[in-house]
Order: sequence, then C-alpha cells, then structure tokens
Amino acid sequence: MSRKLWRVGREELQYIEEVINSGLSGAMNSRFEEAFAAKFGVKYAIGVNSGTSALHCALSAVGVEEGDEVIVPPLTFAAPALAVLHQRAIPVFADVDPETFTIDPEDIKKKITERTKAIIPVALYGLPADMDPIMELAEKNGIKVIEDNAECFLGKYKGRVAGTLGHMAIYSFERSKHMTSGNGGVITTDDEMLAERARKFSILGYTTLTAKQASYKVSKDEVQHPEFKRHELVGYNYRLPEVCAAMALAQLEKLDMFIEKRRKIAAVYGEAVEGCPWLKPQKVPKGYVHSYWTYAMKLEGEEYGISWMDFRRTFLEEGGERFYAAWCVNYLEPAFQKIKFLDRDISYREALCPVAEKLQKSLIQLKTNFEDLEYARFQADALRRTIEKLSQKTLTVKRKT
Repeated sequence: MSRKLWRVGREELQYIEEVINSGLSGAMNSRFEEAFAAKFGVKYAIGVNSGTSALHCALSAVGVEEGDEVIVPPLTFAAPALAVLHQRAIPVFADVDPETFTIDPEDIKKKITERTKAIIPVALYGLPADMDPIMELAEKNGIKVIEDNAECFLGKYKGRVAGTLGHMAIYSFERSKHMTSGNGGVITTDDEMLAERARKFSILGYTTLTAKQASYKVSKDEVQHPEFKRHELVGYNYRLPEVCAAMALAQLEKLDMFIEKRRKIAAVYGEAVEGCPWLKPQKVPKGYVHSYWTYAMKLEGEEYGISWMDFRRTFLEEGGERFYAAWCVNYLEPAFQKIKFLDRDISYREALCPVAEKLQKSLIQLKTNFEDLEYARFQADALRRTIEKLSQKTLTVKRKT
C-alpha cells in the first residue's frame, strides 16, 4: 500500500483553487518562476513539465546540435544521457570519484574533444559535483556547463548555491524530489539569451517569447494578424501546466523545512553507521553542503563476506524499509547497447568507466523523505541491528576459518 504524500496539503490546494478561479490565465506560472529565481539567486527560471525536458531545453539553448558530444556521468539516472540523444548528439561518459560518487574532473579532461559542446555534472543524491575544475576546463575549451540539480536543492559548493556555478542548471519536481508538483521541472540561468532560447524551445518555438514568462516581443494585434509567423524554431510542448506551477509554488514556500528534515534524517543515519568498517557513506568534502535526496552508502563487504543482498535481506528482517541500489550504469542499459554511431568510433562497452561500474554494484540509498523524525530513528535502529548482526556473522565465520 502506498503511503500518503505528507508534503502536500492545504497550501497546494489553495493555490490550485486560485488557478481554477482565475480561468487558467497563466499568471501562476509567472509567480512561481519569479519566486524560484529569487529563492535560488538567479535572474531567470523557466518552468517545464519534467527534469528531462529541462535538460533537453538547456542543451538546445547552449547550441548542442546533431553529432556534437556532451560529457555526462554514467552513475546516475539516465535522463542526462537520454536528453543528449533527444538532441541527436552523442553522450560521452566520464568516470566518477570513488568517494563522492560524482563525475571526476580528471576523467572529463581526458574525454574532451574538438566536438565537445557541453558538460552535464550531476549533483548525485544531493551532493554537488566538484565544480571549480569543471568550470576551468569549460572556459579553457569553450564548452557550456549545465548543472543537473534534479536531486540537489539548495546544496552548496564552497559557499555558493549549487546550480549557480554553471551556465545553466535544471531541477526536477518528480514525486520523490525535495519539492514536487506531481511532475515538473525548471531551468535556471543568469544569461538572458540562454533563458530566451530555452523558453522558446520549451513552447513550440514561438517567436513572441522572451526570457521572462509574462514578457512578449509583439502586441496582441500583431499576433492575431493573418500574416503573422509564429514559429521561430522547432520546439517542443514542454510547458509547465499552471496547476503544477501552483503546487510547485506552495512546495517552494516549504522547501527550507523539507531540506532541513532530510538533513536531520541523514544525521541520524550517520550516527548509526559511524564506526562500521564495511559501510562508507558518500563523502561530503569540506566546503560542500549536501541536501540528501537520499542517504547513500558504499558497501565494502567483500573482505567480510557480506554481499549487497545479505545487507538488504537483513535490513528488511530488522524492520528497515525497502531501498534502492544505484541505477545501472547508463551505457550498459539495453537502450544504449543498441545505439550505433555510424561515423564515430564510439562503443558503450564494459569497463568504459571502471570506477562507476564497481561502485554501482555496491551502493545503497536509504530514504530521507519521512515525515516523522521518530520513524527515521526507528529506521536507523534497524540499520544498527543490521550492522551488528552482519558483523557478528562475520566474526563467527572468521573464527571457524
């Protein structure tokens, strides 16, 4: 049985009612975008219907075209690589750091070619990527950077808000994210030209659109004229429904509380894991602030005879909730294995990103979206019992050998 989505309540219903009573005028989209831009300290925000749509729009805005290469991490949800393919470009996978699990700037450097047009660093599980060296590489090579912050809201990198470091950023409002509108997403940037391009691409390429939601280049009379040409480019219908914008605005007003709760839950897990030699939480380097979409750990159980399935089985037996492994490394998914780039020597083979492939088999993502901190403590107690039980089993095996 699915649990009620506790984060959604009367505030969302109030704004949705406003939208319905206004006759779906579109005003709520402007309110939401202005509020989101202000909250995240950027000039422009463009609401769309998903995080994947946001990535597609951003790629178009920065000029990615057919045959261009875009560097992405393989250890993440497949949306960045899929968005690259939607733009008829080529995803080039760079390996990840074994401790932070985010894309490795050193491997990005190795993967840059004359065809590289963009880099998409992902703030994985709520932790920003190492952005300074990525931006240095981008500036040196004339490459645009699109931050994928679908899993990171108001995280920080060396004192700066994640999502304000690259040329553009995207966020997702899917059900499990820090804030939700059922589904939805947003693109942010400080660049007016990029904002205008993204908005046009997201709404059928309409020539009248500008960087701001409620701003138009021509008058209503001109638009209604029989000779008016509407479509400046081939765009998509990715616009954020106004009812979703209403829900997102209410969620945005509660975002600080949501994130603070996730951080408290992560701290509870951290206390439970402390001292365990075979569970290594995702490293949070000095100067980073994690937003904990999930609490991710690396299981180093080989030496102790503890498998991923041993951990899962024991955790569930001890009252823990079901949890996710890491997603399959993108390029090993069947969809990517079928792809052939006829004029390019690119192969999505095993061992392409060895660190990511090894990590993927060992990662554990515990939930942080509980309403009740006491319930999170109950989950942490299940984690403690799991560690104790498996550690005891390991000692018994070692004594016998």
